[in-house]
Amino acid sequence: TYRMIAELFGKTHGYCRGVGGGMHIADFELGHLGANAIVGGHVPIAAGAAMSIRYKDDNAMVLCLAGDGAYSNGVVLETLNLAAMAQFKNGLMGRKFGIPMIFGIVNNQYAMSGQSAGEITGIDYMARRAAGFDTDLMHAEIVDGMDILAVRDSVKRAKDIIKKGDGPVLLEFMTYRYKGHSLSDPLTYRDREELAAWRKRDAIATFEEKLKKAKFPTGKGAKITEKDIKALYKKVKERNAAMAKFAAATDFPKDESLLTHLYSQKTEDRVPKKYLSPRTASPLPEYKRDDKGQINARIAVREAIIEEMARDKRVIIFGEDIADYGGAFGVTNDLLKTFSRDRVFNVSISEAGMVGAAVGMAMTGLKPIVEMMYNDFIMQALGQIGNQAAKWSYMSGGQISIPMVLRTTIGGGKGYAGQHSQSLEALVTHIPGLKVVAPASAYDFKGLLKSAIRDDNPVIFFEQQLIYNSLGVVPGEEYLVPIGKAKVLKEGKDITIVCWSYMVEQSLKAAKTLEAEGISAEVVDIRTLIPLDTDTIIASVKKTGKVIVTSQEVEQGSFISEIITRIQESCFDWLDAPIQRLGAPNGIPPSAENLEKLFLPDAEKLVKIIKEKY
Repeated sequence: TYRMIAELFGKTHGYCRGVGGGMHIADFELGHLGANAIVGGHVPIAAGAAMSIRYKDDNAMVLCLAGDGAYSNGVVLETLNLAAMAQFKNGLMGRKFGIPMIFGIVNNQYAMSGQSAGEITGIDYMARRAAGFDTDLMHAEIVDGMDILAVRDSVKRAKDIIKKGDGPVLLEFMTYRYKGHSLSDPLTYRDREELAAWRKRDAIATFEEKLKKAKFPTGKGAKITEKDIKALYKKVKERNAAMAKFAAATDFPKDESLLTHLYSQKTEDRVPKKYLSPRTASPLPEYKRDDKGQINARIAVREAIIEEMARDKRVIIFGEDIADYGGAFGVTNDLLKTFSRDRVFNVSISEAGMVGAAVGMAMTGLKPIVEMMYNDFIMQALGQIGNQAAKWSYMSGGQISIPMVLRTTIGGGKGYAGQHSQSLEALVTHIPGLKVVAPASAYDFKGLLKSAIRDDNPVIFFEQQLIYNSLGVVPGEEYLVPIGKAKVLKEGKDITIVCWSYMVEQSLKAAKTLEAEGISAEVVDIRTLIPLDTDTIIASVKKTGKVIVTSQEVEQGSFISEIITRIQESCFDWLDAPIQRLGAPNGIPPSAENLEKLFLPDAEKLVKIIKEKY
């Protein structure tokens, strides 16, 4: 009680050290994965936790409570489908066992002011949703939520179903919300007669009457009287008042702790014995290098995943078409036969749902890799990326970390046009709590991905499609590339080119052309966008006095602008000319070959702008 009240008061003794507040209160030691201020936002997280329990064969289950309004939310419907996937129970995976989860719909009649029945949906009970996702209807049941014993009995039945491997189960508790959605809610959308009718069936009041009528064995209560109940009310009220008084007198968090829990500071480097070097379904594949020791970047990514899965049983991978098909770009070929479908599995086209599930897995001890075909689809999942994955380390006051990797592809060059060719790095670099990586070589693809998988924070890992076939020297032995360290790929003295991903190759080409014309360009591959290695950039700019920043992003609101700002703040006195930038025009990637060539930055455009401006 004390820690709960302290959190409501924003005090350091609260469950979340005062930074989470009442809407995000959580106690991970007790298995409480957090309240959520985003309606329905926690439901995929709960499903991911249940998948984690199933995978680890823990003797546990998940109870997820959400209101009736949440069950019209897209991510919740995605989650119902993910939770009911046939592969959990039909033998495709190693054992036939449905995910151990109860979806509890707390139907209090109003989403906010809109009524779920008779107004904002076309159904009478939200439990009917189950019919669209499971031939067993998720064993759906409608329960009198104002009858405490009926609720208890329904949950016991659901538990028995789950223990048999027949989960998940959906229960709809019919109840009522007496107060408004918020303190500012005037309750103009309902009348006094409705409120009075529901108050007559109040769950606590009706349970009190049942207690007074019940006869208990001597020593176990005997007979409970009105006096006993009033005494209990008084005791609880006095306890809460004392705890509130005590909490109010304690300290607020120190000012210097403002950003303390934004990132977990732990980087995994030792695997617990029970997860170390798990048995594989078949021998690990080996990929032959050429006579220079080269493989392509596609294979480098695959090797990183295979090595980390072979090292640590907690690492699993799932996403769209990544199992038998091998992923849209062939990156995950060989993974299914090597590690089996328990660790390598497909999910439906449910970007928000699968990212949320990864968050829940990460919260409960796994290290999931989720693959999203194109970064253009990130916008389908930004709620789970930005409001869940990025925030829970901080909102929990450091109770929990989110060790997950979201792999996706960026960039154009294939004529895929406006919804499959964008470079949307800035969408996620704007969200504190995420790490963002965008390598440019086969060596860095492998080394940075291995580091990302071992990191204790959510990492967005961008892979440019045109780099997949690029060859590079990649050692067969173990190595890591640290996250947050840039690399100077070419020394120069006249100008610095700051770049990442596909524009690294183009910058090196431009530097070669400029060299022939007497201009010495230094090329800095930042490799990691968040955290950004500002020191390496600054050192280069102070040496050359001129700088241009380039990527395939459109220029408006780009990460290019963030880098320029940091250079301006730190290097103003060393600059001999205005900072320049080269991104894509502020438009939409076209399909036509000639227009796409005009749209995308390249070495030729880079040379032109450097010669014109400097």
